Order: sequence, then structure tokens, then C-alpha cells
Amino acid sequence: MKRIVWFGLCLVSFISTAAGYGAEQATEKTLTRRFAFIVGANRGGPGRVTLQYAVNDAKAIKKVLEDMGGVQAQDIWFLAEPKREKFFQEMQNLAEKINRQREKFRRLEVIFYYSGHSDEENMLTNGDRISYLEFRNSIVAMNADVRIAILDSCASGAFTTTKGVARRSPFLMDTAYDMKGNAFMTSSSATEVAQESDRLKSSFFTHNLIAGMRGAADMNRDDRITLSEAYQFAFNETLTQTEKTMNGPQHPNYHIQMSGTGDVVITEIWKSDAVLVLKEDVAGKIYIHNQQNALVMKLDKAAGREVSLGLNAGAYRIINISDQKVWEVTVSLISGKRFDVGHAQFEKIDKIPAATRGVMEPAVMEQTARTKKTKWQLEISGGISSLNPDDLNLRARIDKDEEDFYYARYFANERDQGRVSSLTVNSQGDLKTLKRTFPLDARLKYSLNDWLAVSLGLSYFSSSEKSYFKNVYDVIESGGPAYKYTTIWSPYTLAVEGLIPQIGIHANKKISRSLQAEALITAGPAIAHCSYRFNYNAAPLSSKNKILDYSELVAQELEEEGTGVGLALYGGGRISMELTRKLGFFLEGGYAYQVVRNVSGPGSNLVNGQYEDWEGEWGIKERHVQEEWGSIDLKWPSNAWKGNQIFMKTRDFKLDLSGVKAKVGIFYRF
Repeated sequence: MKRIVWFGLCLVSFISTAAGYGAEQATEKTLTRRFAFIVGANRGGPGRVTLQYAVNDAKAIKKVLEDMGGVQAQDIWFLAEPKREKFFQEMQNLAEKINRQREKFRRLEVIFYYSGHSDEENMLTNGDRISYLEFRNSIVAMNADVRIAILDSCASGAFTTTKGVARRSPFLMDTAYDMKGNAFMTSSSATEVAQESDRLKSSFFTHNLIAGMRGAADMNRDDRITLSEAYQFAFNETLTQTEKTMNGPQHPNYHIQMSGTGDVVITEIWKSDAVLVLKEDVAGKIYIHNQQNALVMKLDKAAGREVSLGLNAGAYRIINISDQKVWEVTVSLISGKRFDVGHAQFEKIDKIPAATRGVMEPAVMEQTARTKKTKWQLEISGGISSLNPDDLNLRARIDKDEEDFYYARYFANERDQGRVSSLTVNSQGDLKTLKRTFPLDARLKYSLNDWLAVSLGLSYFSSSEKSYFKNVYDVIESGGPAYKYTTIWSPYTLAVEGLIPQIGIHANKKISRSLQAEALITAGPAIAHCSYRFNYNAAPLSSKNKILDYSELVAQELEEEGTGVGLALYGGGRISMELTRKLGFFLEGGYAYQVVRNVSGPGSNLVNGQYEDWEGEWGIKERHVQEEWGSIDLKWPSNAWKGNQIFMKTRDFKLDLSGVKAKVGIFYRF
């Protein structure tokens, strides 16, 4: 694979050498202004494999220069997939701007970066060729004190031998050096290929160069990264990581033509968005992953010294391998703040035995931690679910229907016929039906990979409602006396409960380091039980006035029960948040289809001390009533079927427990 990266970095600045000379006294003439010309090209032209990360690498370089290198946004030229004409036109625009600033600043520095294809003589961008010689001549012709270029590409080593106002300060105000001239850095020798990594989502060289610029290369602990430090770190790490790849080792090159003292400062750590400080007691191999679980940085840290790293604000997972043990900690960096991490903050995790096939140690350790973290998960949750079992609720409604028919409609008819001159009704109590339940769920989940899991679960729910109502009818007959009729319906209870074992499949996606979205589907049998209980006094109809005659009350107790098995399907979504590596909570919502048919069970009735019981399948009864004031079809569920009663079975009973669910829960990983 051919890969080429031109990277121009040049950063340095000065204030005054006099002691106590403050930043507020600096003028443009005492400062260094720096420019950057950054190019990324995935497409090299016909016959060339399209690169995956060249443009992204260019964007990453641009970001680190803005964050920590003091390059202002208006002084950056960024080109993606440029044609030859566009490339040199923008080079000319940069040269003209540098000339306009020449007399305004003490020093001018220009940084070039190119990431894309190349061969032994040319950079290859979007089907065009740009020779090393003409590019190098254009760089040298820039009217700047320091010109730095970095090329990350196949055979890029040939280039070095060619003849020829924000919180981040835009300037490095340091007069510790006065270097002037050219510096060229390449990612490979003149006969080597430059390699990309799908795991790093970057080239090996640029990934390590950026890590060094963010602080991993700060060997003298002065919180400044020089050009030499950045190159040495990138060289060592790139060579180590490519020694056993299919394309073989990759040797970065460095060629400098400068005069003066000191070394060029590339970045200053404390200008970054946030700073991570690894304390003295942290030692060993360090791997830092971002919220997308991509490896941001790898370094070997010795005990006894702090290491400061400039990073963007956000969540990071840090893995430390020391003394054959693996440690992990998650941190959240805040913009403008420093975050210190010591060994005590790390949590030990177990390594999983495995036979290695290669030298991708960071990937092995990353998979070790992730597998241990997400393989098994136990969840406990509770919430609320809507419920509307219409057929079962008919058992409560029939009482109200009878009350309305035999009293309200009867007296209304009497008034219409002129036999009653006045009618008022005073009602108490309420008719209650089953409308909601509060399920409790337990689920054991097993992760098949990073995004897919299966589960076994068990859900239990129950709901009951007790109703009672009383009506008082004040009636004045036409030309006659006043009467008061009182009807009392004793408390009765409707109840349902269910148990649902289920299997599920879960698809999840990481939103951030601690947040995860998930879609899930579960299925299983629904085992449900329903019942109706009623203790009451019944009164026969009076032949005189066609209303219930309470002068002959009959005590009764009625109870009917039923159990059945049906199908349960559930689909929903959830958001999970990790509180620690093992513990977290989630919010979930969805719709449950839960329908049970063929419900059957026992029933019993006690009338004036006479007890009877039965066993039967539930169905919907119907009784048609015809009176002089009207008619009504009364429907209710029951499992009692006696041939001498004036009712008929109209259809089978259906226990529909479907509804919308919302719940909250906790999970534990092991």
C-alpha cells in the first residue's frame, strides 16, 4: 500500500530575553508568526489503491497545530484531494501572505504537511504528479526564517536527499533558540512503503507523531515538545509497530539544514484543550482510548516521573500493563482543566489466556479488557405498563350496566310517562377497571461481539382493582308521595397476574464512553391468571314495580378464576449509562404484545349457606333483557355454564394484557 504524508510543522516564538518581560509587553515585532500548509489525498490516481486515512491524518495534524502549536485558523491552508494546479496556486497565495507579514514580525515560520501517495520521485495526488524537486524548491523559496516539512508516504525518504485571538496563544514566546533554516522529516526511507493501520485508523507514523506532539515525546519534562523529540518518538514507535507487519519495518528519516542555537519547539502541552497528568507511581505500558474506543496514544512510562499529555476534552479509557498485570481507569477531561491520575485510581482486570499471532499488543489488551467487561450482564428492572384487558373488565361493567338499566332508565321512563314528577340521583364510589400494572424483570445477557447480544429473562406483573358504588334515588310521584331508593353494590375485586419467561436478541451501539443505545426484541410464553371476587346481597325483581325488591335480600359470594398460556412479544429501545466498569443503570421503553386464550379454571358460589363449585373454560356470556322501558344486552366473562339459566355463550374469552412499557433498571457485568 502506498501512502504519503507531507507534514510541515513549524512552531516557535519569542518574546524578549530580558528577565521579567511580560506577555502584555509583547508586540508583533517581538513575536513569531507561524503558518501551516496541510494536504491530505486518499486518491493517488489510476492503478493506485485508495487510502483510508490520509485526509483524516491531515485533519488530525491541523487540529494539534491549532490546539497546541499556536497556529491561528486564518494562517492554515488545508487542501483535500487537490489537483496540481490548485496545489501550486495555494502555495503561491501562502508565499504572498508571508511576504506581506515579513516586516511585522520578528520571526516567520512555515509548516508543510502532506499525507497521500508517492513514489521515488513524486507526490501523487488526485491523478497528478508533483515532483519532490519542485515542491522542495517552492518550500525553500518561502521568505520565512524556519521551514519545516514532513512527508508520510511510500519511498518518501527520497525527498530528504533531493538537491537543491483565543485561549490558545497564537505564538510561542520563547527566545531560548534562534534556529533558522530547513528541516525535513519523512515517514519512510527511499525504498520503503508507508503503512496504514485499521486499528489505529491512521498511518503508523502520523499516529505516533501526533502522540509525541501531545506530550508523549517530552523526555526532559519541560512541557514543550521540540522537533527532535517528536521525530525520535515517532521513529521508535513506528519502527516497533511495523517490524512484523506484512510490509516489513518502516524507518522514518530526518534531515535538517539549520544554523543557530537551541531546537525548534513544536508544541506546548499547556496550550491544549485539557491536560492528562500520569503521576509518578504509574509505570509500564500505557494505552489511551477515546470515546469511540480508538487507540489515541501508546507510550512506555517509567516510574518516578510525571508525564503530561495534551488532549481534547472528553472521556478516555486508560489501560496500564505493568508486572504482567492489567489495570484500567476511565477519566473525563474538562476543557481548560488538568486531571491527575495515580495508580490508586486504576482497577485491576483479569487477562484472558490466548495464543498470540503477531505483535499487535495494544489490540490484544484492548480486546482483553473489553471481553472481560461485556461478556455477561445481569439486569434487574421495574416500571409501569399500560393494561386494558377488555374482556375481563366486562365483569365490572356489567354491574354498572344493570344499575343503569333497572334504576336510571326505569325512573327516566316513569318521568316520561308522567308517573314521576321529580327525580334526583346522588352517587358515591367509583367503577374501577384494570388499566395498568407494575412489572418486575430480571435478565441475564451474553455478548456475542461488540454490538450483538442474546439474553434469557423473566418478567412478573400483577394488577388488581376494588370497586364500590352506591346510588340514592329521590323520587316524587305525580300527585303522590316521595320515595327514596338506595342501591348499594358491595366491594368486588378484579385481578390479573402473569409470568413471562423470554429469550431476546439485542443490538447496541456506543454513543460515548459511558453511554450506549440498544434495540431489543424478546419472545416467550405468557402464563397468566385472572380472577373475579364478589361478596354481595342480591335482591329479586318486584312484580309490582319491576325494580329490584330489597325487602328480600339474598346473601351471595361469587368467585371465578382462570389460567392460560399465550404468546408474548416485546420490542423496545434503551439508553444505558456506565457508572463504573461493572455497574450502571438504564432507561427502557417499548411495546409488549401479550395475549392469552383458552383460559379455564374453577368457580364457586355461596347462596344462603348453600355452596356450589365448578370447573370450566372462560367465555363471554350474554343475556338479553326486554322490559317496557327498553331493552339491553348484558355481557360479562364467566366460566360457569348451566343450561337452565337465561344466557348464552357468545364467544371465547381473550385475556389481552398488551401495553406500552417504561422501566428503569440497573446492570452488573461479570
